[in-house]
Amino acid sequence: MTDREVLALYENRDPEATAALQQQYGAYCAAIVGRILTDPRDAEECLNDLWLQVWQQLENRQPAYLKGWLGTVARNCAISRYRQLGAQSMPLEDGTAELAGQLRDTPAEHMEGKALGEAVSAFLKTQKAAHRVAFVRRYWYGDSMEQVAQHMGWSVGKTKTVLFRLRAKLRTYLTKEGFMNGE
Repeated sequence: MTDREVLALYENRDPEATAALQQQYGAYCAAIVGRILTDPRDAEECLNDLWLQVWQQLENRQPAYLKGWLGTVARNCAISRYRQLGAQSMPLEDGTAELAGQLRDTPAEHMEGKALGEAVSAFLKTQKAAHRVAFVRRYWYGDSMEQVAQHMGWSVGKTKTVLFRLRAKLRTYLTKEGFMNGE
């Protein structure tokens, strides 16, 4: 079933819509949620909440890229659930800390809003496809260095080097674009 057909089911409020979406993207969403919520019971509960949120949100929405939108909703749902559980640190923190080091001089008004996200997206579009994939897997999906290396078919050393250089380039780009104070 195509994304358009699944969205049509949601638009018509067809009870089969969620089952179709789960069949198509259930494993994808489970992988995203599972990287954040390591307890299978919490992950299952989060996925149930996710499908309810999707049902409610897709009533009047037609995302241009369903898989990407769904991944974002899944990630946000898992992070929200993680915070509800009172967890002090997240598996994503290692990657987030790496990236935060590049953003430490970013003025607060640029950190809030979507302008920074758009700038990072514009930067990534100028990079090699493999480097973009590694960056997104590490800093969006929260993969460990070893997972990124395995996915990319690289050594862990090469992965660390590529990501280190990308972070440095990102810092230079964001400084040039006025998102960060000079070094």
